[in-house]
Amino acid sequence: MELWPKLEPMVQSACEGNDLGYNDICPGDVYALAVAGMCAIFVGTVDDEPGCVIALQFTEANGHKGAEIITMAGEHLMRFKAAYWQFVLDWLKANGCTHVSAYAPHRLAKIYMSRFGFTNSCSYVRMAL
Repeated sequence: MELWPKLEPMVQSACEGNDLGYNDICPGDVYALAVAGMCAIFVGTVDDEPGCVIALQFTEANGHKGAEIITMAGEHLMRFKAAYWQFVLDWLKANGCTHVSAYAPHRLAKIYMSRFGFTNSCSYVRMAL
C-alpha cells in the first residue's frame, strides 16, 4: 500500500473523531485488514493526491452479506461522493451485499443520512470497564 503514508493521517483523524471507534480501531488495524484482504479501501484524489479515504469491511448477519464503513475521512468527501459513491454502492451490490452500515458519531449521522443516502439510524451506547 504505497499510499498508506498519505492515508494514515486521515484514518487517524477518523478514528479519533469517533468516541466509540477510538477504542476499537486504529490506523494500524485498518492497514492490517487491508493488507490481509479483509477490507477494501477507496481513495478519492484531488490533483492526483489523496483527498479522502473510505475503508469498508464485509459483514454477514443471519445469512445477509453487507458492508460496514470502518473509516471515512478527508476534506473532500462531498467531491468523492459526487464522483464515486454510486460506483462504491454498485461494487458492493456486485459483491453480494444487501446493505451498507456505519457507526457514526451523532454529528456525522446527519451527513450520512442527508448526503450519502443512509435511511436508518440508531444510537449505540457503551460503558468502558
